Amino acid sequence: MLNWIKFITAFLLALGIAIFVLVFYNANKPYSAAVEKSSEVAVTSGKLATAERSETYNGTTSLVTVYGKDEDGKEKAVFISDKGKVVGEVAMADGISSEKAIDAVKKELKVDKILHVSLGLEENHPIWEVAFRSENGKLNYVYVFFENGQWWKRILNL
Repeated sequence: MLNWIKFITAFLLALGIAIFVLVFYNANKPYSAAVEKSSEVAVTSGKLATAERSETYNGTTSLVTVYGKDEDGKEKAVFISDKGKVVGEVAMADGISSEKAIDAVKKELKVDKILHVSLGLEENHPIWEVAFRSENGKLNYVYVFFENGQWWKRILNL
């Protein structure tokens, strides 16, 4: 009888782990496919010669930002819509870096932990979205213009 209990426990544990892995694998498929497709679109459209990395931006529209180098070797970011079309591009040398966007936020607000910094496109302007937790543990989003580091919008204390 004790062997049956051990067998059933081990079987249920293995089944639970298998279901857990399967669910997370399938949940990540659309994200991985969108990032891969966006990198492909950025290169085949001629906007980038090489795609180095990609990240998603979810603002008023969902975008994938693909970072890479163009044919002249200049670093660029290309914005790909969820429909797979290029909706914008910026040369990274024409704006501030993500570190400077973080510094602009830290200059005016008390930041405990930076959660992420994403380059996105809002109203045809490239912006940095800085998400962070403040010292009181509240979630905050600050949007900083890519070109000059000026504040565009703040969503504080969620």
